[in-house]
Amino acid sequence: MKHLIFLIACVLPLVAEAQTKVYINAGHGSWGPNDRPLPTISHPMLASTGRPDTCGFYESNTNLWKCLELGRRLSAAGYKVRQSRVKNGPYPYVANAANAQKYNRPLSEIAAEADAWGADMFLSVHSNAASDGALANYPLFLYRGTDAEEACPGSVAMCKKVWPYLTEAMRSSIGFEFMSAYKTSTNIRGDRDFYHDEWTNSKGYVGYLGVLMQGIPGFLSEGYFHTYQPARHRALNEDWCRQEGIRYYRGICAYFGTPADTRGCIMGMVKARSSKMDGYDCYTYKPDTHDQYLPLNGTEVRLRNAAGEEVARYTVDDNYNGVFVFYDLEPGIYKVDTKVDGYITSTTSYVKVTANKTTYSLIYKYKGESTEFEPATGIAEVKGFAGIAPTDAYAVYDLSGRMVTEGLYADFSRTALPRGTYVIRSGQLSYTFNVDR
Repeated sequence: MKHLIFLIACVLPLVAEAQTKVYINAGHGSWGPNDRPLPTISHPMLASTGRPDTCGFYESNTNLWKCLELGRRLSAAGYKVRQSRVKNGPYPYVANAANAQKYNRPLSEIAAEADAWGADMFLSVHSNAASDGALANYPLFLYRGTDAEEACPGSVAMCKKVWPYLTEAMRSSIGFEFMSAYKTSTNIRGDRDFYHDEWTNSKGYVGYLGVLMQGIPGFLSEGYFHTYQPARHRALNEDWCRQEGIRYYRGICAYFGTPADTRGCIMGMVKARSSKMDGYDCYTYKPDTHDQYLPLNGTEVRLRNAAGEEVARYTVDDNYNGVFVFYDLEPGIYKVDTKVDGYITSTTSYVKVTANKTTYSLIYKYKGESTEFEPATGIAEVKGFAGIAPTDAYAVYDLSGRMVTEGLYADFSRTALPRGTYVIRSGQLSYTFNVDR
């Protein structure tokens, strides 16, 4: 036994050393003019600063939300993770103050830190920009090198493996982010060719982007265009951003061959079918897409499983995006119910959750009276009623005498019914039972 304990003590450090190291850079960081501050309906530019408040759109905010979720999940999966920053700020931002760029570190410093740590992968997370209000919206991956040759072997393979995971939402059947291109192809480029420029740092690395000036494989992701204004409003929702982080996580696990997530997620939007976003500031939308319809702020979203039991609830924020998200669900069938003042309370069709994927749901609502949700159903555990055989036919009635279900008793071991009192009948036999959960 003493020998066995000695062997374990020797092996554990070796296992720890073998952990894959991923360095994550959440682009930008402060709340200053270099953080891509842009107006939205609920968070316009302030006269005092020329920027929105700290809850408004800053790329530094959205990048951080994505990366914190990515890092948390990688760490839970056994990866070693280092982040270039885990906070934003300081607030208030004061130009040229000693701490003004406390969380906006020099790119050369970030690249050198990733090299010194000996990372196996480097990922820098950003969103892209054109002129504000432009209709461009698609992703871009950049690695150090030319289109024909990568400077750090493995970078292109990483890009190709992660790309389909990142673009899952854009390529979904309802097009959660329209793409003007790249639905069936990739947009993976070498930085030297993309920018038509290059320089050499003190270590002899040749490239263009300062944050990619290291000797380890990796890439920079521009996940979408924040100048496409509906997408910018979605990015105000932290859960929307966290879902992008989860998509990177799934792609990284696929690249390194670690186990895929056994659970899935649901992400959706709730919109008014009869109202459009015409006349709103900061909301130029792509015609003939769901972005033309009014997102319904404050919608209450209820998630139920196939048995009808309530699993979770989500309240849509007031930032004109309609977004709701449910995390880490066991694969199976779920139902989404929605309720908001001025619109008919409704339930959607069943939604299927698949392991290691997010299911996307677009819900349209119509004007009318809002009512309370119907009571969630429970599970009737009705095994072993004396005298009823598995092959016997049965029927269940509510107390008003209305039949609610029927079939063979063998199939009634777990039957979903609304809460209440019921009578089960089979031939001359009759029993009363309750469903109270």
